[in-house]
Amino acid sequence: MKIRPYENNTDSKGYCQSFKGVPPNPKYIPEIIGKVGKVAGEYINTPEQKLFMALSALAIQPLIDLKYAQDDQKVDSAIKTASKAMAGGLTGVTIRAVFLKITDYYIGFQKHNRLNRYFYPDSATMLKEMRPEIADLRMSQYQKTLGTLFAVLFMILFSNSNLDVPLTSDFQDIISGVVKENKNWVDSISDVMTSRKNKIINWFKQRKNTIINIKNKTSQIIDILRKKPEDQPIKKESKQ
Repeated sequence: MKIRPYENNTDSKGYCQSFKGVPPNPKYIPEIIGKVGKVAGEYINTPEQKLFMALSALAIQPLIDLKYAQDDQKVDSAIKTASKAMAGGLTGVTIRAVFLKITDYYIGFQKHNRLNRYFYPDSATMLKEMRPEIADLRMSQYQKTLGTLFAVLFMILFSNSNLDVPLTSDFQDIISGVVKENKNWVDSISDVMTSRKNKIINWFKQRKNTIINIKNKTSQIIDILRKKPEDQPIKKESKQ
């Protein structure tokens, strides 16, 4: 079975006619798959992928818990699972989208700057010279991959423990208030927001002295840096 090479079946923008990355032979690839693949390749990036995963988890996993968890834990398990899906989806989509924008703005490949020179691949110049029709597409894919990598590292090092956990707890309290305490959604959300605000205020109160010390030290350093040489006290030479 011979399949036509990819490079002979690209459009003016370098996109594969049927499906990006798949040899476009109509005999083996239905036309509808090619169209869906082309749209997916152009418009679906990691934020959209994470959103689909979160919605799928939210729609399916709580139902599994309600069916198969222990009788006395079914509701709690379903609420916890739904809360995890909502918190993970919210933070995952937001962080991925933000890092893609940051990467596009600060490490863009339209012009060189001090940041993108550390990430610009060695083969980029050669690709633009040899295959200009697909260079922009390949660089766009590379750039999105780079932004996704930064986002995943940020989530592993920071957001999973500092954002996902408290958000999951808040969503769990909101849903529990509606399901178990018969509150309406507005009252439940308001109660959780008030509780979260109080927790933040208490956190700052506990660390008030540390924050004040850091502020004072920073102000002193800034004052020293702002002083002109003539403002500095002149040391008298000691007589021998």
